[in-house]
Amino acid sequence: MINDNKGLFFSLDMVLALIPIFILILNVTNANICYTNFYLTKHYFMEAQDTSELMTQCTVFDDQTVLEGISKALSESKDPIQGIESAKKIADPFLKKTLGNRNYLFVEMNYLKGMEITSRGNFEDAKNVSVAVKSNGNYIFKLYVWE
Repeated sequence: MINDNKGLFFSLDMVLALIPIFILILNVTNANICYTNFYLTKHYFMEAQDTSELMTQCTVFDDQTVLEGISKALSESKDPIQGIESAKKIADPFLKKTLGNRNYLFVEMNYLKGMEITSRGNFEDAKNVSVAVKSNGNYIFKLYVWE
């Protein structure tokens, strides 16, 4: 009678080969993948960044960019409310044209402490909000974009 140990090694090799497969199956079944939210978040982030970049490059009038015009409107007015109204007349048409029917909120953070310059939509109900920050002179502007 000859003792053959080849079957033991074959069985051990098969069990070891199945371990990575079981780990892979467990990872795939437990993964909570939501590509839609990731895509929307990335899309809105890029849209917010692109729009704020356009505000620093597009000249509207008097060879000033949109942000320069807004900064000038805020700085030349002695009353902050009048300055905001003047800035809104510059920012609102540009944002409506650029963002279409997207919701947005445009605020100044440094001097106006987050006061709204212009907006579209209800920010309180916003989901998947993306933010872009730009500065011009001493003013720091934030643009929020959401669905």
